[in-house]
Amino acid sequence: MQALMTPVDFVNRAVGVPWVKWRSDWRGMDCFGCVVLWFREVLGVEVGPVPQMDIEAGFHSLPQWRECEPEAGATVWMAWRDGAPTHCGILLDARRVLHAEGGEGKPGAVRVTRLSALQRVYGEAKFYRYSPC
Repeated sequence: MQALMTPVDFVNRAVGVPWVKWRSDWRGMDCFGCVVLWFREVLGVEVGPVPQMDIEAGFHSLPQWRECEPEAGATVWMAWRDGAPTHCGILLDARRVLHAEGGEGKPGAVRVTRLSALQRVYGEAKFYRYSPC
């Protein structure tokens, strides 16, 4: 097994990586791909591949998510629509979120953004821990 990265090392390497739909590697990632890579590289946990579908399906395909209080390392699910998220990231501390923002035809990259700014843009944010059985 390879050595795990520290959260700081992960953030330093990830910031600026281009947004690429359905990717989860150091050459490109989307928002859920950033979460998948964080779990693999920082926590040593495989949560599976990035679903080749929308984030709502990815969220619902992993029933091991458990809602929690805002705490460092929690996954932040945002932009809720019809009971499902449309964006996600990793809560780094009480104020900052690591996330990949972009879209098809809208270039983007991994960045760190204030949680309060994301809440203004995306509305409700919920925090989850991944708890495999």
